[in-house]
Amino acid sequence: MSFNRTFKYPSIPESSEQMLDDLNDLLDIREFSPQQKYSFLLAISEAFTNAIIHGNQCNPEKSVKLTVSVNENELSADIEDEGQGGLKNIDKRQPSRPFDEGGRGIDLIEHYATAVGYSESPAGGLKVSIKVLRQKGVLK
Repeated sequence: MSFNRTFKYPSIPESSEQMLDDLNDLLDIREFSPQQKYSFLLAISEAFTNAIIHGNQCNPEKSVKLTVSVNENELSADIEDEGQGGLKNIDKRQPSRPFDEGGRGIDLIEHYATAVGYSESPAGGLKVSIKVLRQKGVLK
């Protein structure tokens, strides 16, 4: 079982809920362990929220593109914003502290994903690539 699906959402707060509904619908018809599904959804949710807030500055004229791929070995997603300078901000960010009110999104993504990559999209936005392994016995 393999598939590839692309979604595009406006940079408004309501898009986060719609994105999670879309992903739940997409993932519910396939067999995933609760841990794999949770890890994947949490990592994507954090990257998606960062794309809306930090990348696109909550500008409803900009959008966030989400591409989800699933095969027998892994779940993967690319989250792409239309902002500028996101890769530089990732490179210079400091690790979050336990009691910070914000700034933990990247740490959560990196904790729950098996692999995370950051790159600049062709248009200059930040592209976050997330993978979660599907192998039995792998918790991430």
